Amino acid sequence: MITGSKKAFLPHRTKMELESMEVIVITPINLTEDTQKVVFAVKNLLPDSELAIRKNNLYAKMNNFDGLRKIKDKIRSKKTLAVLQRILYNNYNMQSTWFLLNKQAAFSDVVVLVENENESPLGPIKITVNGCELERINEWFEK
Repeated sequence: MITGSKKAFLPHRTKMELESMEVIVITPINLTEDTQKVVFAVKNLLPDSELAIRKNNLYAKMNNFDGLRKIKDKIRSKKTLAVLQRILYNNYNMQSTWFLLNKQAAFSDVVVLVENENESPLGPIKITVNGCELERINEWFEK
């Protein structure tokens, strides 16, 4: 029987694997919302992202974690990090996971995690990470 930590047996990511990693951001733009305010809210938390509007949704796509740096910096407390890690774990499936942020809080440049879409009355900002092991995502947020 082989003993040891799981960490020791995780393979290092190859350049090809890193290139296949993507972060997708989507949030609805409701008919009652000003589109520019929704753009402002997302840009508050993802300042370097390029946004696109399609069918009443605002989208952004990134190929690395750097675009999430401001969110990471705002999640300072261990308690909030623990909540984020639990949410990422619960939503993890086949190298894909996601978490939700409150859009109204984002407008005020505040990161508020929500556990389900109903907690954000105007619809949440959904951030999906594809092509990355959960442990790597958690390590990045912890650094």
